[in-house]
Amino acid sequence: MADATVIELDRLPAIVPTYLRAALTFSGGLGPDATIPDIECRVPGVSIDPDLLQRYAEVCGFSPDSDDVPITLPHVLAFPVHMAVLTHREFPLKLLGLVHVRNRITQHRAPAVGEALDLVVRVGGHRDVHNGIEFDMETVMTDASGNTVWDSTSTMLSRGSGKGRRSGRGDKSPPSIPEQGRYGRWEAPADIGRRYAGVAGDVNPIHLSALSAKLFGFPRAIAHGMWLKARTAAEIQAELPDGAHTLEVAFKRPVLLPGSVMLKYDAGETGIEFALIKPDSDIVHMTGSVRHT
Repeated sequence: MADATVIELDRLPAIVPTYLRAALTFSGGLGPDATIPDIECRVPGVSIDPDLLQRYAEVCGFSPDSDDVPITLPHVLAFPVHMAVLTHREFPLKLLGLVHVRNRITQHRAPAVGEALDLVVRVGGHRDVHNGIEFDMETVMTDASGNTVWDSTSTMLSRGSGKGRRSGRGDKSPPSIPEQGRYGRWEAPADIGRRYAGVAGDVNPIHLSALSAKLFGFPRAIAHGMWLKARTAAEIQAELPDGAHTLEVAFKRPVLLPGSVMLKYDAGETGIEFALIKPDSDIVHMTGSVRHT
């Protein structure tokens, strides 16, 4: 990204101003032969404090007595930087309305609580798919020695902004429902969107209340996709590898709040396959896998 727009910050940005910018952006899209320009944001020395770990563990179902950092927690640190990039003046798409369709996280090693990590978030380019365009947001966290500790790719969809061609890369997603395996089940309470937003900072109105969600076409508030991913990671925590591994999901159908979800998963020599489904139905909310790296 030699010609990238580079944003240098000395601390994590505030989230509220980015949501205000998003709310005041009434247009956006790509012109003919245009693409998303390269934008990169760098923030040195971010860290996970014990209070964040405790609150995140409580809302996502991880053990409250563990000092281990869940594989999904660094996404919370990166989220304000994601927002800063997606609301930057050079970013051509409207933030409100973007759909998080896939997420892949690789934990090379678990970061320690309080460890200073350098954070970089990048976007650039896009792919035409059948219902719009997709683009990837890359996040990398490195330690004081420059070694990558954690990285992720969030694939976003902007509906109706493309040329109607589906790319092969856009078709890739983790496996579907395992044919056999074990089950878990939990409730997604009506207030989980507000509770998760209080920890993660993602105050998108589709997650907060039925009234605000209806403004965007949902009958009720929906659960955050990254909460569903984190809650699933908590459910299978004992099965996750000790070493480097990748946790990948594809978000299929939203979970309306309040609601019940069932996890079906199968752990084998090659990793774990799982699916989050609506009980007593054929509705699939999320599919995913865990792989050794």
